[in-house]
Amino acid sequence: MKKSYYTLLTIIAVIAVLYLQGNWVGRGFSLNKQQVTRNIHEAYCRATDAYEADSIKDLSSLFRIELDKVYLNRIKFRLDTVSLLTDSVILKQDLQYFSDYRKLIDNQYTFVCPVSDTQGVHAHILNIRAEFIGKLLYYFFGTVLALGLLLFAIRKQVDIIRRQDELAQIREDFSYAMIHDMKNPISSILMGIKMLRSGKVDNKPEKKERYFDILEAESQHLLTLANKVLTISKLEHGQLLLDKSWIQLRPMLESLVNTFTAKVDKPISFQLDLEEESIYADGEYLKEVLSNLIDNAVKYSKDIIDIQITSCLYNEYVQIKVKDNGIGIPLSAQRTVFDKFERVIEKPDINTKKVAGFGLGLNYVMNVIRAHGGYVGVESLEGKYSEFTVSLPLPTEKEDNKGDV
Repeated sequence: MKKSYYTLLTIIAVIAVLYLQGNWVGRGFSLNKQQVTRNIHEAYCRATDAYEADSIKDLSSLFRIELDKVYLNRIKFRLDTVSLLTDSVILKQDLQYFSDYRKLIDNQYTFVCPVSDTQGVHAHILNIRAEFIGKLLYYFFGTVLALGLLLFAIRKQVDIIRRQDELAQIREDFSYAMIHDMKNPISSILMGIKMLRSGKVDNKPEKKERYFDILEAESQHLLTLANKVLTISKLEHGQLLLDKSWIQLRPMLESLVNTFTAKVDKPISFQLDLEEESIYADGEYLKEVLSNLIDNAVKYSKDIIDIQITSCLYNEYVQIKVKDNGIGIPLSAQRTVFDKFERVIEKPDINTKKVAGFGLGLNYVMNVIRAHGGYVGVESLEGKYSEFTVSLPLPTEKEDNKGDV
């Protein structure tokens, strides 16, 4: 069922709940008022019966006891003396139907109980509304709270459903991207094996060696993809162990420059400007981080690629900056450029800003640098350049001493 259906179902359910609760409150008020009226009348009847049986007892105390028995302990009253000689006096025998004593108690009085030949007393109910309205207020606010919890739960359910849809889409995109990225190296490996097995290159050692190089390179590509997924999983679960030490940056970067210069089929140039020649990190993972940043620059480049790599010391951090002259990153996408499984960089030949792909490179960079205790940032001008800055902290005294040992 689509999200819009769930939303429509939620709205219908809320309207139904409000309608039913409104009816319940309206009818409950009337029924509760009748019950309170009946209980007050019956409590006064029992109190006057007990008083007539033993006039030594206090009518006020007897009435209070009877009210408490029917849980009307909030009711307040006073006993007023009236003359039995007036025509307006209403005695117990004058009340035959519910409507008779309801009208009397609505006016906040009970019937008159004779205490002598000429005088009687009746109870003046001081706060009858507090009893039947007050009780309903508890139900009302309880209903409001329950409805609020219901709406909160429904909202959470909708959020969960939406998130599940997003995760399902991400998994689908990820599966497609992974299969797409694995298809080419697997095809190359199969083609190379088929060619070597055919014997056509047995007498051509140079060509045969080139096929072996292709097999090795494509196998390494597959291994890199698998290791990248496993590394990100370890990083997210805090299971990655880093072997940090002082590393010379220039040899590492020169190795990467040679690799990319050899394999890129466009004109490419590198400029190295290293103020800081060494950095404290895990060499294997740092090299993969820099390789991902360079590969990202190549992937989203123009016809001529110019990559500048610099390093400097900034606030107890060694910073490595990789700047290209590529197509840049839209401002709206810079916030999500490090997200997993999705590329949001716009290619010049694609109109959409969301480009399906493996989408692990920059996420890998972010997670590895965070594992080192550092951070990574991006600055970009669309159509002009992108510059990624990797900041790794200088070692603590304890780490430095450990490295020296």
